[in-house]
Amino acid sequence: MKIKFHTLGCRLNFFETDGMYSVLKDKGFSLAEAEEKAQYIVVNTCTVTNKADVKNRNIIRNAIRTNPGAKVYVTGCYAETDKEVLLNIPGVFGVFGNTEKSSLPYKILEDFEGKEVYPTKELDRFSYSDVLPEGHTRAYLKIQDGCNRKCSYCKIPAARGLGVSRNYNDILDQVRYLQDNGVGEIQLTGVNLGWYRLENGEKGFLNLLEDILKILEYSRIRLSSIEPPDVGSGLLDLMKHPRFCKFLHIPIQSGSRKILKDMRRTYHPDAFRTRIELAKEKLPGLFLGTDVIVGFPSETEVEFNETKQLLIELGFAKLHVFPYSVRKGTTAESFGDPIPGDEKKRRVLNLMALSSELHKKYSESVIGKTYEAILESDGRFVTDNYLKGKLADSFRFDTLQTGQFVDVRCVEYKPAKDKEGEFVFGLSL
Repeated sequence: MKIKFHTLGCRLNFFETDGMYSVLKDKGFSLAEAEEKAQYIVVNTCTVTNKADVKNRNIIRNAIRTNPGAKVYVTGCYAETDKEVLLNIPGVFGVFGNTEKSSLPYKILEDFEGKEVYPTKELDRFSYSDVLPEGHTRAYLKIQDGCNRKCSYCKIPAARGLGVSRNYNDILDQVRYLQDNGVGEIQLTGVNLGWYRLENGEKGFLNLLEDILKILEYSRIRLSSIEPPDVGSGLLDLMKHPRFCKFLHIPIQSGSRKILKDMRRTYHPDAFRTRIELAKEKLPGLFLGTDVIVGFPSETEVEFNETKQLLIELGFAKLHVFPYSVRKGTTAESFGDPIPGDEKKRRVLNLMALSSELHKKYSESVIGKTYEAILESDGRFVTDNYLKGKLADSFRFDTLQTGQFVDVRCVEYKPAKDKEGEFVFGLSL
C-alpha cells in the first residue's frame, strides 16, 4: 500500500512524520515516489504565518487533484487551530490536530484493514519511540512540546499547548538506539528546548544534555533552536564536548527594545548581545543563526535599522527573515496591521541580502580549516558547524556512503545570488 507525506514547518513535524510512517511501514505501507499515485496522503501542516496557512491549503488541494481517489488526511498545527477550514476543503477525508496526531496512523490502518486497530501502548505526544530517519540521514529527537511563553504575535501555544517534557530515561534510551543503529547526527527538537522539565518540575535541560554526552561515542548532537535566556555558561561549556555540534540558532525577532517589549519577549537587546558575545568567546568559530520578524505593527524605520545594526554587530552567519502577519487569537491581533505589504517585503529583502553577506563573511573566515562532515542523501556534506557543499574530487566521492562521517577541508566558498552559497570541500587526509 502506497502512502505520501507532505511535511511543512519545523523539525518537530519532520520527527512526527517519521514516527507516523514507522507505524505504517511495519504494517506493509511504503512511500510513493514523486510521480507515483498513492492511496493515502498525509499533510503535516504548519501555521506559523499566514503564508504558511496558504501553502498548507495549496498543497492539500494539489494532493487531492493529482491523486484522484486517494484518502487525504491533514494533521499538524493548522489542523489543531483551524479544523473547520480544512474540513470544508472538498476531498479532505480526515483532520487530526497535534493532540490526535499519534493516533492518525492507527486510523489509517483501520480504514485500510476495515477493522479496529489498537496501538500496543498508550498514545501521547511522545509516542514515536525507536524511530529512524526516513529519507534523510540526520535523526530528529523530540524531547519537549508546547510553550508557556506569551509572545504577543505567536499562535504556536494555541497549536501545541502548554509545555510538556518527554520522560528523561526514554530520551536516553532513544539516543542509545539511534547511535546503535549508526545514525551520525541526532538533532534535539522541541518548541522550547531550554524549558525541559524533570518529573519533579525542576529545569533539567542541562542535566539531560550532560547525560546524553556521556552516551555519545559515534553520533553527534545538534540543537534545533534555543531561546536567548537559555544561552549561558552552563550550556556553552557543555558545547565544548567534541560530539556537540558548534551551531546555535537563537531567535532574536527584533533588535529594538521597544519592539521586543511590544512582542512580549523576555529579554532586551543589551542582554541578547551579552549572551551572544559570551557564546562567541567560549566557542570560537561558532555558527550562529537567528529568526527575525519585520513589519511588526509598531516597527518604524528607526526600529528596523536598530535590528539590522545589531545583526551586523553580532556577526550572525545566517538569518531567517519573516514578514509579520496577524495571527488570529493572539494579543497582537488588536494592534492591527498598519505596515503595507510592499514595505514588509522591502525589509525582508533587505535582511535577506544582509544574510547572504554575513554568510559569505563567516564562510570566508573558515577557508583552509578542517571539520567533521556527514554525507547526506543529496550528495552534499554538512559539517558540525553547518557548512554545506560537495567534494571537489568526484571520484573519491563515489567511494563514500550516505550517512558516513568524513573530515573535510574548506577549499573554496562559492557565493550564490540572493541566497547563501556553498562550499567546495577537499578530503582531509
